[in-house]
Amino acid sequence: MPESKSTTTAESARQSLREYLKRRSIKFTAPRQRILDAVLLMDDHFEAEQLLFALRQRGERVAKATIYRTLPLLVDCGILKQVRFEVKQAHYELCFGENPHDHMVCRRCGRIVEFGADEVIKLRAKLARKHRFHAIAHRFQLSGLCWECSNQCPGAEQIASPDAAAKNRSTAGRKKRGSGT
Repeated sequence: MPESKSTTTAESARQSLREYLKRRSIKFTAPRQRILDAVLLMDDHFEAEQLLFALRQRGERVAKATIYRTLPLLVDCGILKQVRFEVKQAHYELCFGENPHDHMVCRRCGRIVEFGADEVIKLRAKLARKHRFHAIAHRFQLSGLCWECSNQCPGAEQIASPDAAAKNRSTAGRKKRGSGT
């Protein structure tokens, strides 16, 4: 009976982490294994605290500090991707065995829209060649208003349109200079 894709992906991720840790003389401990297993079950973007909660819900005892130390290791070895949707809190998402994608984040409602990263990856490769740089990852995120919020927000077209924003800035500058103040 053939293995399921998720079983194969999980074993590949475990092997990848083992090799990564071994190269850095770091032990692949049981708590790290439990963290990895929980991460592989996460369906969406998550914060460290949500991972801790998920582990505790499963009856797993893992120290909070171990989670905070393990998450960067999972990012560095390519299992997770760290994303920041807000200034205050890092989020993580599984990227091992997934197609690369980037994000658009609505500043009003917080909606996160994922989109394919093919064009961004091509641009990354072009820029890396130009600057003689070996790029292995990127973070690209658009910030603005989703369709629903832009329809509810008067003046959203000015926010979304660089031409309109530039026109408003130049008009405001002329008014200020011509006002005699």
